[in-house]
Amino acid sequence: MGNSTRSWNDLFTDPRFHWTEPDPGVAETVPRWRDEGRRAIYDLGCGAGRHMAYLQVAGFEVYGSDVAENGLGVCAGYMREAELPGRLVRAAMTACPFGDDSFDAGIATNVLNHNPRALLQDAMDEIHRVLKPGGEFYLTVLNTWDWRYGSGEEVEPDSFILAEGPETGILHHFFSEDDVRAWVSDFDLLELRRDRGELTLSTKLDDRPVVRDAWSVWLRK
Repeated sequence: MGNSTRSWNDLFTDPRFHWTEPDPGVAETVPRWRDEGRRAIYDLGCGAGRHMAYLQVAGFEVYGSDVAENGLGVCAGYMREAELPGRLVRAAMTACPFGDDSFDAGIATNVLNHNPRALLQDAMDEIHRVLKPGGEFYLTVLNTWDWRYGSGEEVEPDSFILAEGPETGILHHFFSEDDVRAWVSDFDLLELRRDRGELTLSTKLDDRPVVRDAWSVWLRK
């Protein structure tokens, strides 16, 4: 992808990416998972730790992984301040460092766009592997209506190294509906929802706000 490509490890040096509020879909799903007696949760791409904290306070046993060392450092500090366990490991999304059938459920928010499409399939296969039978997974990924689609260098179909916004230089894959359905075809697709909303972290060059357009996806193994 060239020497100009940035990584999320760089972005985690920016406090703007140290998010603390949970994703709305996570907040929506947690009460049902708790009522169903799900216990062990995998936070794939845990970043600065917003869901590690939120899920543990809600009573779950949470394990987090991220490829970004800077993000894990922020997350570990956040867990110490909150006096919560920091079950963290550095790992790529394509090599989940856990055994088969380990988790009752898992999440990955704003994570599974950041690789070439073939590696994103490998990541989905890993998610399937580490979930228990009947395990559920919630994820969000950008779709092809998002404002960033078409920005920068297209390195493969629907995949761009962005040329504007705070994630300039980061590889993003954008999923069409057909693409996302094919991607998760080994799972039961419980719900596929298109979510749109103003993205306050990003603006266009004239400071106009932009609209994030994404899929929220609920899966069961």
